[in-house]
Amino acid sequence: MTDKEKLIYLAGIVDGEGTFWRGYSKNGRGERYLQSRLIVVQKEKPLIDWMKENFEGGVTLSRRMSFGIRRPIWRWSLNGKKCELLAKRLQPYMIVKREQIKRVLYQDN
Repeated sequence: MTDKEKLIYLAGIVDGEGTFWRGYSKNGRGERYLQSRLIVVQKEKPLIDWMKENFEGGVTLSRRMSFGIRRPIWRWSLNGKKCELLAKRLQPYMIVKREQIKRVLYQDN
């Protein structure tokens, strides 16, 4: 799979299952700063592993109740400058989350 094909595939995943977010976080000293974040939540761990392998980021596991059974839910996230750089690369291929990308890339406060 070429780099362009990977970006197009990721754009489809993010359009359906992802969220671009830009808001305030706190550092270790309690100081607020603006941070961009991309999050994808998915039941399928191989897909999450593929995103981490190809685009870096972090992976966390949580469990949600579904029909009385605790099921694993995987979350891949990419923060800060890495998120913004990936957002620029994904922008031409996005449909649904285009406005979210604009807020991440062009929001100053």
